[in-house]
Amino acid sequence: MVSWPRVLEEVAEIGAETGVLRRGRTAMQRYRVSRPVALALAEGIITRETTVLDYGCGRGGDVRYLGSRCAAVEGWDPVHRPNGNRAPADVVNLGYVLNVIEDPRERADTLRQAFSFARGVLVASVRVDQVPANFTEFGDGHLTGTKTFQKLYTQAEFREYVAEVLGARAHVAGLGTVYVFADEEKESRYLANRAFTRRLEYRADLIEEFRKSAVAKRFVRLTNKLGRVPLAEEFKDFPTLADAFGSPQRIERLVLRTINREAFEGSRAQRREDIVTYLAMLRLQGIKAPPPSVLPASVRSDVRAIWPNYAAAITEATEFLFQIGRPEAVKAACSTAGVGKLLPGDFYIHRSAEDELPALLRLVLSAARNVVGSVEYDIAKIALDGRAVSFLAYESFDDDAHPALQRSLRVYLPRASYGIREYSAYGSPPILHRKETLVARSYPHFEKFRALTEAEEAAGLLSNPNIGMREDWLALLKGTGYVIDGHTLVGPEL
Repeated sequence: MVSWPRVLEEVAEIGAETGVLRRGRTAMQRYRVSRPVALALAEGIITRETTVLDYGCGRGGDVRYLGSRCAAVEGWDPVHRPNGNRAPADVVNLGYVLNVIEDPRERADTLRQAFSFARGVLVASVRVDQVPANFTEFGDGHLTGTKTFQKLYTQAEFREYVAEVLGARAHVAGLGTVYVFADEEKESRYLANRAFTRRLEYRADLIEEFRKSAVAKRFVRLTNKLGRVPLAEEFKDFPTLADAFGSPQRIERLVLRTINREAFEGSRAQRREDIVTYLAMLRLQGIKAPPPSVLPASVRSDVRAIWPNYAAAITEATEFLFQIGRPEAVKAACSTAGVGKLLPGDFYIHRSAEDELPALLRLVLSAARNVVGSVEYDIAKIALDGRAVSFLAYESFDDDAHPALQRSLRVYLPRASYGIREYSAYGSPPILHRKETLVARSYPHFEKFRALTEAEEAAGLLSNPNIGMREDWLALLKGTGYVIDGHTLVGPEL
């Protein structure tokens, strides 16, 4: 699977992304690839084995980009490529087309026609945002300042519209982008793969890499010598091991898997949790549990080993799902997470540490992503009552000692609604302190973050209540004579 950040590096800033314009209007110029296609690549929807039809391809930017990245790609557009081959394909991309069709009937017909060519999945995207001041109402949409038509949707409106027109479930992949699968088996397989690919027990590649690693072999030998998994301080190269394989908990499971298969089964509680979470995620979306044949082979094996039958696993998942509506259960999970930052009303966690969260919190985050799909963020903020999740994007989280908040996307779960607040224009935006509390101890910059916090505490800087906004923090530093160089505190007493 292609990494999402790596794909995004190849995506140009394209403003509002208004889409392919029709009937002689100028098609939007893109550099390399559109965001919906980048997302489909990152999530493994488009691979080297898939065929793609770009339905409404405009000048063909996505077609050219995909030319060497999938089995075959065709593009069709009523203006720029009317003779393109509209043939069935594994993936059909309908990118920013629906929002520029003035006639509601033609808009729905276009959606149905595009879906009719999809053997596997339709990737449909539109512009979702607030109506700009220079737009005027026209039909069921608006005219832009240049007199072109735009039908603007909210996220919920677009998902419901696609589902109603096609009579099929629409999965939110990102803001303004949904996936619609041609059959339930492909849909369930996608959801199963997405649920399990990051978890250790289903990462055959990571297990094999650990088995071959020279550092890991020395750690395993020490484990055998001690008769237990060594503490981090007992193995001088533990930071190297953590950089390569993740948290101490993950390394412990890898070691147990390597030295003793029966001991590895001691992680069965984690495996049970993963499967229950996956089945609960499906139920949360109104999807029936798939037949066992759709699940990865390793998951089928675990189901047989843990439960008397598949129905028992489904029953347990249903009972688990109800906990998401119990504030005391969510608060307890936040309090005992073992990672992240707990404040009186909210729990904060860096995206890199989400894999280590208790199952209930992963389910809460999954519920929020059902509303907005994949979004760019650094920190997830979970309300302790479980009713709201905010995805917070900061400027240079790793490099800036106290990064400023750029954007907050807040999802209110009871209404499945969301709101976006921009901070980039603020003269004094909120900033972060104590970054090491947000990440796992295995995070590459953990020690650097912790050292800065300890220095700031020793200098008495963090006891001041007015440090949450950038200008107040800078004023405090200036008044006390301290400056921060990278992640190092420099001042008169240091």
